[in-house]
Amino acid sequence: YEEYECKICYNYFDLDRRAPKILECLHTFCEECLNTLHLREERPWRISCPVCRHRTPVPDYRIQNLPNNTKVTEDFPLYIDSDPLPQDALPPYPPPLHPALVALRREEASGASGASQATPSTTVSTATTLSQDSVRYDSCQSCKRVALTTGCVCVIFSFLSMLVLLFMGLIFVHSHSIPPSPAGPICLSVASILAMFSVVVTWLICWLKYRPDHETGRTSATSNSRRNA
Repeated sequence: YEEYECKICYNYFDLDRRAPKILECLHTFCEECLNTLHLREERPWRISCPVCRHRTPVPDYRIQNLPNNTKVTEDFPLYIDSDPLPQDALPPYPPPLHPALVALRREEASGASGASQATPSTTVSTATTLSQDSVRYDSCQSCKRVALTTGCVCVIFSFLSMLVLLFMGLIFVHSHSIPPSPAGPICLSVASILAMFSVVVTWLICWLKYRPDHETGRTSATSNSRRNA
């Protein structure tokens, strides 16, 4: 019954707070565990898979809006009836909402009550800022994929060219032509330059792939949180 249990808490899925939520990477976890992980995300419109680190958009910043794994829900509760092992008890209260969503709802409530005329504009600006950060993040990820693909192509082309020039250079150097041909040293020099270029581009690719994301929206989120507090 491994496919019917969450790989974080190792409890069986159900149709309530442990509903099987499937991510874009096709990994499935229970709603309770994903809520806990989502609270640690500084960008509320996404959640990172704990297995492959793929980032999945979260509709309306709420984990319960993610789709269920229908293959698991259709078999409920047969697998629980077949396995009498007790499950861990859930906390008495569900996990809290993401702070960004709480801030938006608080501003909407204060705007509806008419306590301040500036609050609706603040709500719109906060939502606009979050949407702009989401669009900026998606565009950055697209540019990052293009840069990684281009770098990999350059490295492969440089490496193959280096091998060809190195082989040709060795042939010209070891040939017993009189006078000696200058093509051998030239090929070896170009091959060494291509080798250095491949190393530098490979280092840039690794740095671009594994560097931490810049938290561009941290300042605006912090200021909004302080304003709401």
